[in-house]
Amino acid sequence: MKKRGIILFIVLGVAILVGGGAYVYANSQTKSAIAVQTSPLSKATLQNTVSATGVVESYTKDTVSDSSNLEITKLYVSVGQSVAKNDWLCQLYDKSDESYSYVKAPNSGTITEMNAVKGNLANGKLFTIEDTNDLKIRGKVKEADLNHIYVNMPVIVKSDATADKVFPGNLTKIAPTAIKTDSSATNSTNSNNKAEFEIEVDLPNDTTGLKIGMNTRLSIVSEERADVFCVPFDALIIDASGQSCLYIAKENPVEQGSYTVESIPVTTGLETDSLVEIAGDQLTPGLAVISQPQTIEPGTAVTLETEVSK
Repeated sequence: MKKRGIILFIVLGVAILVGGGAYVYANSQTKSAIAVQTSPLSKATLQNTVSATGVVESYTKDTVSDSSNLEITKLYVSVGQSVAKNDWLCQLYDKSDESYSYVKAPNSGTITEMNAVKGNLANGKLFTIEDTNDLKIRGKVKEADLNHIYVNMPVIVKSDATADKVFPGNLTKIAPTAIKTDSSATNSTNSNNKAEFEIEVDLPNDTTGLKIGMNTRLSIVSEERADVFCVPFDALIIDASGQSCLYIAKENPVEQGSYTVESIPVTTGLETDSLVEIAGDQLTPGLAVISQPQTIEPGTAVTLETEVSK
């Protein structure tokens, strides 16, 4: 009986030691886990763009001139006024025979410039008439960007006057030669300036807010990939074999809240200034992508910090 009591005491002691050791080990593992920041994997549309500037113009522009040297005795229009074809623009008086004649609009449109002044003689350009509903952008791009663009590329058009409003455009023309500059400027200390090439961008029918003469900012979409997985460059890592990988925090199915690092191989695609397209059989939306994987390795126990979005 005494012997059996001793054996039971030994068994209990061993159990306590094993249990305590396991508890200490588990706690030490939790304490040694590295805190990492993650971001849920998601899809987006990636774009590479070429920046340019431009000015709003009309496709239809008529210059109305008169060189009769007759006195302008009456004006029928003002800048901003709409006119129809053959509307009277101004009246001219001929002193030689005391007769009157009229300068008429060659086409319908809006008076955008008026040089005619009552009492002056008609000699040169008097009016400019433009169609304010049929607009385009005349812009320019740097020579370094010329080989990255071609006709029919989509263009994103913005202006300071229209705030965040975006006008979708289409690149319709690229000049074959550079914009000519003054020779004296070329030979000056500013001669290091690079050549620029003229472009034209067609605008949609709805150009509400854009006015002729407005300055615009253009983003010519040179590459685009829609609905693709993408991550910041820092989230990628290259393993010993040269394979691009993504490190994710995978939750332990047995112990909730416990995570380990897992490596997923990926292939890369389109790159922008901050993001890179990735693809792979193991990629699914919502994977906890480790944002800074350079200081850890697969199998490392980790805890998750507050998630941040890309």
